[in-house]
Amino acid sequence: MRRAALWLAAIGSLGGPRLARAEPWTLTMETGAEADSNVARVETGGPSDAERIAAPAARAGARIDHKDRVLGGAYALDVSALARMVATPQTWPDNQTESVMLYSGEARWLRAIEGRPIAAGVGITAADALAITGGIGARTFRNLGADALLLLAGGDDRHLTFAAGVRDFVYKPDHSYDWRGPGASARLDLVLWQPEHRTHSLELATTLAFEQRTYASRADFNECPAGTAASSDCSMPTSLVRRDRYQRATVQLEWIGDIVATLSYQLTVIDSNSYGQSLVRHRITAAVTTELADKLFATATATLQIDQFPDGLLVENDVQRQEFTSLEDENHSSLQVRIARELTAAWSIEGRGAIWRDLGNTGGESFRRELIYAGVMYSH
Repeated sequence: MRRAALWLAAIGSLGGPRLARAEPWTLTMETGAEADSNVARVETGGPSDAERIAAPAARAGARIDHKDRVLGGAYALDVSALARMVATPQTWPDNQTESVMLYSGEARWLRAIEGRPIAAGVGITAADALAITGGIGARTFRNLGADALLLLAGGDDRHLTFAAGVRDFVYKPDHSYDWRGPGASARLDLVLWQPEHRTHSLELATTLAFEQRTYASRADFNECPAGTAASSDCSMPTSLVRRDRYQRATVQLEWIGDIVATLSYQLTVIDSNSYGQSLVRHRITAAVTTELADKLFATATATLQIDQFPDGLLVENDVQRQEFTSLEDENHSSLQVRIARELTAAWSIEGRGAIWRDLGNTGGESFRRELIYAGVMYSH
């Protein structure tokens, strides 16, 4: 049962968690269709009074994972491409599109230090989202990173990983949101409990991360009188370069047994010298994967997200709320259910339903999005 549940987590989505395999090469492909009730992911009821647009979409993607050894160390390489093609209406603005292709890759190399439970190496990440039909889209971006890595191992059940490097982000629709700067992180993985038969386990993962972001734009200040409500009309530019401190802490518990269950809490704090750009985010996620019948698996994921804005909520700040790491990123609370059935050792079918809501917005806007997806997966 443990293998079966982990199988679902591995093939449930090209953007989701992956199961480590013994084979040096792994190929995963997917194709399918979905119906999206809010393809532009707009909020309604606010000053912009945007209109939700529903449209069908098609998805196709592939990922290659490769693991081997070179120069006395072990390396892992993941390369993927995912296209989402949306049938947007004729009234869609000429310079915007929701049809996007995302190319991404990650490479890591670690070499153990002889006689010590320490390994050192490097890691590189890259993601580039392009508009398929030309123009720009709200989720077209480029995200690059490079890190020096240090791994401290305390046996098979304890690992501490340090990373330090640089980041470079480009937001293609508006380059005033481009930034770059140094970053560092630490991750601790612990097996809290595992019996001798090793078919069940309780594991803990904690992460601390920090980035110093320097933007390609100037910081704004608030010129409204004290005590008045936050408003974009009060935002005035200064001669200072915008700088943000991005800080994130995550704690996750995972139970592996007859079911696979995870519970995590993430705190994100962004301190900005620019008016309206600071953010405090609380995100709680619970997920359960189980076998419903022979070769039929299901995963349910619930996310509660609350965003707080120390300067008050400004309409233009939606870009600041996004993560921009994949086409699946969403900045609202959600409930998702995924069902998959293994047809053969390589082929499977999958269905997914999801709803998103903004449960913590006090600015008058409302966010609603529903999505239904059905597709075919191949993994070898």
